[in-house]
Amino acid sequence: MSEHNKTPYKDVNSAVRGILTDNFSGEVRIDKPENIHPQCLYRFRIRSGPDGIPDTVFVKRKQARRIRVEWACLQFLNDQMSANSVTPCLYGGGYSGKNNVPLLVMEDMGDGQNLRAILINDDSETAKRVLIKGAKGLGQIHAHTIGEMEKFLKLRDSIVKLDHSPEDLDSIYAEKWDEICSAADVQPYQESFSELKVLSEFLDANNRFHGLIHGDLYPVNIYQSTTKSKVYIFDYEFGHFQHVLVGGFQIRVHLDMWAEVSRFPDDVMHEMENTYRTELAKNCPEAEDDRWYYRRVIEACVYETVRCIYRFFEPPEAVFSNVINDRPAGDYEAFRTNPNYNHWGLPAVRRRVFYRLGVLAELTETHGYLQGLGATAKIIRDKFSKIWPPEVQEMPLYSAFLSD
Repeated sequence: MSEHNKTPYKDVNSAVRGILTDNFSGEVRIDKPENIHPQCLYRFRIRSGPDGIPDTVFVKRKQARRIRVEWACLQFLNDQMSANSVTPCLYGGGYSGKNNVPLLVMEDMGDGQNLRAILINDDSETAKRVLIKGAKGLGQIHAHTIGEMEKFLKLRDSIVKLDHSPEDLDSIYAEKWDEICSAADVQPYQESFSELKVLSEFLDANNRFHGLIHGDLYPVNIYQSTTKSKVYIFDYEFGHFQHVLVGGFQIRVHLDMWAEVSRFPDDVMHEMENTYRTELAKNCPEAEDDRWYYRRVIEACVYETVRCIYRFFEPPEAVFSNVINDRPAGDYEAFRTNPNYNHWGLPAVRRRVFYRLGVLAELTETHGYLQGLGATAKIIRDKFSKIWPPEVQEMPLYSAFLSD
């Protein structure tokens, strides 16, 4: 079990030595680090140390509250999953330098590729294998952490305290849904507003189906180690507790990432979901029940669809309407080219919104649940299909699957 050390070290090297010495109960000597990622990730080679110490370790160091969230998440997962963890083993955390910058000393994942690199290559067999293993790992994480929020919060609060104000979810989501429909200039089904009330229970912090959610589950954060023949899920800077199917739902939207919003073949996506669901059911037997499972997937879809639209279309009302309706007026052009926004790119943002609206409409119709929301989503999507360019109305396959 790793420990968190609040004693600041003079420099990074002394911090790494101290953390490893404490963890492995013996004096450790290390070489100078190799920079893996600019200003934040380093590889240290171990020159000597007690039996069982690895040959190399990764050290992540940055002045950000998020790294302390990751510290808590990794330690919690290591404690919950032990040797079965699909995350890098955390040897310990601490602080270094005159500004007490946080750092984590963790397992070196070895040589390999992240899932993004695999998906934009041309090896479909490798892509499918890593996707399935990643889905299995996600299910294991959720199964091992479900219902353990109190334990996690106690650990996290000992490392970093986060303030969370209670929200009136009924009014917040009704207001957002109303604004989305107004900006899209569509008349929502009236029952859709009462249907939104299910989100209060779904997202309630006391819900026993809450588990540790990665919070940033893009393909760049899934790694195939060829050295260790293992698939890792890493980088938990946005980790938090939430209903596990908010995390599981990411499979339905193909772990979409940044400007490269693409998809897997349907059969791969369904195999991923079945694999995930099998693992989740080991500690959440409700997941074996189709009715329970798909209702929760639909609730996650509602939450993610509304959240997705607001994540990218959150300027003042006039600009919000202009972006949605493709009317270049007011500050629309400046907003569209804003570098903070255009990191994603307008076509990619529209593609993910268009796709989520379609998933919501299809799921609600298929399973006869929250149909007012689904029918309204279909109206919005149908309108967008007439005003948005064709290239944002389809999710292309990732390059790895184009030749199949």
